[in-house]
Amino acid sequence: MFLCRTVCISLAAALVLGAQQPAKLVDQAPKGTLKVTVIEGEGAKNNIRSRTATAPLVEVKDASDKPVVGAEVVFALPMVGPSGSFNGWLKTQTVRTDAQGRATVTGYAPNDEAGRLNIKVTATSGSETGSVIVAQSNIAGSSSSGGATAGMKSRPWMKPLAIVAGAAIAGGIVAAVRGDDKAAATAASVPVTITPGAPTVGGPR
Repeated sequence: MFLCRTVCISLAAALVLGAQQPAKLVDQAPKGTLKVTVIEGEGAKNNIRSRTATAPLVEVKDASDKPVVGAEVVFALPMVGPSGSFNGWLKTQTVRTDAQGRATVTGYAPNDEAGRLNIKVTATSGSETGSVIVAQSNIAGSSSSGGATAGMKSRPWMKPLAIVAGAAIAGGIVAAVRGDDKAAATAASVPVTITPGAPTVGGPR
């Protein structure tokens, strides 16, 4: 009787362990991985002076290279150093992929620190996830040089005005030179009269 009871308990334990084993294998099954590809924004140079930046655009696909629609995509900027913000102050922005499996950000602008920065992009759809890094840099932008020349470059209407002013000045110089020549010629054509007594020199009276 004791032997029968021991055998029954052993069989029951084996059946329980056998029933639990598939569940354990299911729990340990690896999660799927999404493929996140950078379409635009890699290597972009954001201009600090003009506060303009290139918004990163990514594409999310599954293991079969099919676009994933409605995936949640998080764009994260560095918290310190060369960085930027979304819509004035946010460091992260979450969007959904469109029908082509693509996602981008809005209101992106650089901060005031020049240097390289990395934007981390993480996509999630169900139990699948994937990430990519978008490398960019902030630059100070081209500085103005040359004084008036730089001003004319920024204001094209000043160039014709400068040309007209230059022509007027040149014309005045020519007129002045010609006026001097005419005066000299007039002076040379005045006759010299010599009379007895104290010599006098002058024009006709």
